[in-house]
Amino acid sequence: MAEIKLNKTELKQQKNLLDQLRKYLPTLQLKQQQLQVEVDSLTPVIEEVNNRILNLKTGVEGWAELLTEKEDFVIYELAVVSEVVTDLENIAGVDVPIFEKVEFKKVDYSLFMTPIWVDQARETMRDIVSLREEVRVIVKKQKLLAEELRQTNIKVNLFEKRMIPECMENIRKIRIFLGDQEIAAICNAKIAKEKLDRKARKRVKISD
Repeated sequence: MAEIKLNKTELKQQKNLLDQLRKYLPTLQLKQQQLQVEVDSLTPVIEEVNNRILNLKTGVEGWAELLTEKEDFVIYELAVVSEVVTDLENIAGVDVPIFEKVEFKKVDYSLFMTPIWVDQARETMRDIVSLREEVRVIVKKQKLLAEELRQTNIKVNLFEKRMIPECMENIRKIRIFLGDQEIAAICNAKIAKEKLDRKARKRVKISD
């Protein structure tokens, strides 16, 4: 705890600081609650998207062997990502990514010279890749919010357990010191008055 000056100026400063801390703390606590809700809400979303990926993979198993057939191109080239399109959203003061869509590299192939299953394979693979990218963006969003939540928790704890109690203790100490000084000043004034009264009485007796 830093040394404080035991005077009225310091008392005023400590009171102002305490007012500011108490005023800002509810804002921090509200942010803390909002971030916690957002972080928690993303976990089931991630699980749901992962389940959709799993379901798609399960559906692929019936014709997956066809992917090994030789074509004029590598079948997996149909699902090569060219760009993951995202937007930004501000949550509790944090800019986080929002998944929009996946752009795939264009691959030219003849619709008439390739088996009909190629179109289905392309769409399914692209769906899986898109969902994987969506999960990646959501996980990044959750991590950013979780880090902000961690920092906010530190601030809330600092306010609640250290800064506000210290400030209150400083005010208490200054008030006690100033109170003692006031009592001492009153006592000294009484003593001084009694001395003056005694001197005055002596002068009266001498003049008599």
